Amino acid sequence: MRKTLTAALIGAAFAFGGQAHAGLTLDLNGAAAGGVITADALDWAPTSFLAQGGNRAIRNFQNGACANNGCNFEVLTHAKLTAYAPTGSNSFIGLSGFGGEITMVARYTETVIGAVGGLFPTAQFQSTGAGYLEFYFNPTGSATPANDLTGSGFNAGRLIGRLEGVTVGAFGSFTNTNLNPVLLDQTADGNQYGTQQTIRGSGSQDSLRAGTTSVFLDPLFFLTAFSDFRINYENISIGLPFSSVNPSDCFNNVARTNAQVGTSGFASTCNTTHVNGAYSMQNAGDPGYLPVVGAINGLGLASDDFVAQTDYNSSVRGTVPEPGSLALVGLALASLGFAATRRRRG
Repeated sequence: MRKTLTAALIGAAFAFGGQAHAGLTLDLNGAAAGGVITADALDWAPTSFLAQGGNRAIRNFQNGACANNGCNFEVLTHAKLTAYAPTGSNSFIGLSGFGGEITMVARYTETVIGAVGGLFPTAQFQSTGAGYLEFYFNPTGSATPANDLTGSGFNAGRLIGRLEGVTVGAFGSFTNTNLNPVLLDQTADGNQYGTQQTIRGSGSQDSLRAGTTSVFLDPLFFLTAFSDFRINYENISIGLPFSSVNPSDCFNNVARTNAQVGTSGFASTCNTTHVNGAYSMQNAGDPGYLPVVGAINGLGLASDDFVAQTDYNSSVRGTVPEPGSLALVGLALASLGFAATRRRRG
């Protein structure tokens, strides 16, 4: 199962000239030496997806109670960058040895537009346009590195990018594929959630673009000065139970919209504590959002929320003038200069 993020980084110079594609030049550790890469693709580790209020929105839809945003719910997720594909290469290189980690947190609003019962219940939804995505850099040795289990560290350190606004009307659906409960956490390192159960399910969503309203990037990290920066979530898929990564017990639900990109010193809004047990046993004093999933997690149940596993990749590239086009522009400018000189002499 994968959730793919495709980033279209489009910069144009000389509208009448041709264009060539170039990868994103990214400094993985900012001002420190040795972190500059040029990548065609970035690989994010598998992670957790939360539909905050998703089940409540489905119930409201079924009861005809969509007035006053009653059928809306929030999607919260986070991830850490683990590898990149150098420009012109089809293989990924790990990020070990750099001076820290780059993470992302995202939140966007969806609304339920359909709910079908029966043997395998299905819900349909679409994006409303509201949402944001933030990038952070946390130096090596930080007290709060990103932790999949606790959800801590994903919005800690230096804010290096913020993309506001998402696509309107991106369609998605999720279906319960087996209603017999199984353990939620089935990862290789062992079950960290005790008796917490889930029903099986899978889903997908159309391409979802982040940054439709505004984009703010830290030039110490994003070295390619494209005129337009977008990230497209493509081939979005979510699934249950968790098999590749521990479910997160907390989600970062605070947007740093009033903070200037490039500001350091942010603390995680999820703490580092996890109880080996169900979601209902987690730390109620955690400043982040603790999912309310009940004894059995999944779509359409009595609890308000549900969580699922997801994964992101992002292809990255920009457009620059082709060398031939630049040469033609230079030749044209030189010709104009030569003609002007002849007119003055005449």
